[in-house]
This record gives sequence, structure tokens and C-alpha cells, in this order.
Amino acid sequence: MAIPISNDMRFEVTTRCNYNCIICPRDKITRKIETMSLELFKQLFDKVMSETNQYNTLTFPGMGEPLLDSGLEDKIKYAKGRNPKMDALILTNGSLLTLDRFKAFQDLGVQSIRVSIYGHDSESYARAHGIANKAMYKRVKDAIEAICKIKKNTQILLTYNIIQGINSSLLNSWIEFWKDKVDLLEVWHPHNWVDGRNYRQVQSEMNHSCSRPSKGPLQVQVDGTVNMCCFDFDGKLTLGDLKTQSLNEIFSSEAFLKIKSFHDSGNFSQSHLICEHCDQRNQDKSNVAVFNSRFDLKERVNQISTTYRSLD
Repeated sequence: MAIPISNDMRFEVTTRCNYNCIICPRDKITRKIETMSLELFKQLFDKVMSETNQYNTLTFPGMGEPLLDSGLEDKIKYAKGRNPKMDALILTNGSLLTLDRFKAFQDLGVQSIRVSIYGHDSESYARAHGIANKAMYKRVKDAIEAICKIKKNTQILLTYNIIQGINSSLLNSWIEFWKDKVDLLEVWHPHNWVDGRNYRQVQSEMNHSCSRPSKGPLQVQVDGTVNMCCFDFDGKLTLGDLKTQSLNEIFSSEAFLKIKSFHDSGNFSQSHLICEHCDQRNQDKSNVAVFNSRFDLKERVNQISTTYRSLD
């Protein structure tokens, strides 16, 4: 079986979002805007668990805001019921993260909640996240502060992307404010989402591979299809359909083997893959990670964003 070596399976439970973050290519998505039903989640989760025991982490990221899924808690409860040792991680913009909902996640055994908060006042926050409601910054800030006072086992992680002219001048004050309140702070220069945005220069010196075909997480999209890469926001690297195919079939498919062959050779000139000009293959990543309160920056840029396992 050719399943990539990873312990992280990721379920995109919705493509709906209540933000329009400036660094996110939501304006270019052609995939259907929908939410995964609990029934479909159970079907797909059970199929994965029946085929392999390599996954011990279940992450809820994707091109939507997972807390918009009213059934998210039920999905986590089901997964933890099937495997109590399964780590559950949530990536969110924090807009719907209340103290009561955090307590529910903590009671379910969620390991960490990563919140993207790209500003340090109402103006910078609203501009960076593409929202009109400037009061949202205080609501999110107050909620996180309240959570940090009562959290026990569930960690709170904060991420900041530097956007010149919007929040860059507030970075140091953001770090100073949050550093003793949360479990991890990360600051990045935004990536390109392959061809979705243009924040990082694509270098002439590229690595053969980003290592995702061999070591990347299992990416299950909202409709049950499996994607090669989390940066492929519109499903151009779709490998197969977990509703009708096994993992063995998906990772033995022509689509997967084609992608893997080009990553093995490092020659993408005739591939017609979005990987050819993807900034994730840049050799020099020295200016990508700006600050991390826990990890060495040189190590962090080569780690999976959720489990921190190395991609090297």
C-alpha cells in the first residue's frame, strides 16, 4: 500500500466561511460551498480506520471555517468513541469560539485549537480578515483571554500572518500581549496557496519535492474526495473519491502515481501540475517563518503545520 507516511488525517468539514481574509484565495474557489454531514463523516472515518492504523491525529482544517459546522462536536465525539487515543485538532478564525464551546471541546478531549488572529486592533483585524464588523476583534480577543484563564488540557495556539501596510507595524505588540497567555505563538510571511495569491517569490532554485506525496497528511475534502495537498484550495490535485474507493485504490491511482513520479524526478516542465511553480518547493525558506515561541525557525519551516512532524 502506497499511503504517504503520516499520522495525520485531515477532514475539511465545510467550505463555508464567514471571513474573507486577504491572504486566502476564497474568491477563486469553484468547488461547491457545502458542509459534510455526520453520516458521511462516519462513513469515511470508519473506512480509513478499517484500512490502516497509522493515523492517530484527526485535524479539522480546510477552506471553510470548521466552527460553522454545527455537527463538529458530534464528529469529534464519534471519532474519539472509535479511538479514545485519537488526538483532535481544530484550525479556526475564532469568530465562533465562545467560552462554552471551548469547554465542550475540552470535555471531548480536543488537544489544541489554533486561532488565526491577524491584527492587534479593530482596524488591522477587520482589514486583514476581510470583515466589516470592527467589533469582532474585541469579541475574539476577549473570548481567547477568557478561555486562557480556565483551559486545562486543550492548548490554545495563535497564528499571525504579516501583511505589509495592514498589520506589520503591530507585530511586536501582538507578540508581547499574547506570549504569556497562550501555549504557542507563530508568525509567518503569507504563502501563495500555489496560484491563489502572490506573496512569496517562486525561486529559480527549487527542491525536487515538497515531500507531501511521500509524507503528507491524508486530505479528505468536504465532498469525500481525497486531495494531494492542503495548499491546493480548488482541488486540482484530487486523487480519488473515498466514498467509493479504498485508500489503497486512491494511492495506487493514475492521478497519485503521476504526481509522485514528477516529485521523485523533480522535473515538472511537462507535468501540467500546479506543483511546478509552487513556493512550497523553494529551496531557501529562511525568511518564511518570522517568530515561534516553541520551535526553532529552521526546523519549523520543514514541519507539518499541525503535528509538527518533519517533512524531510
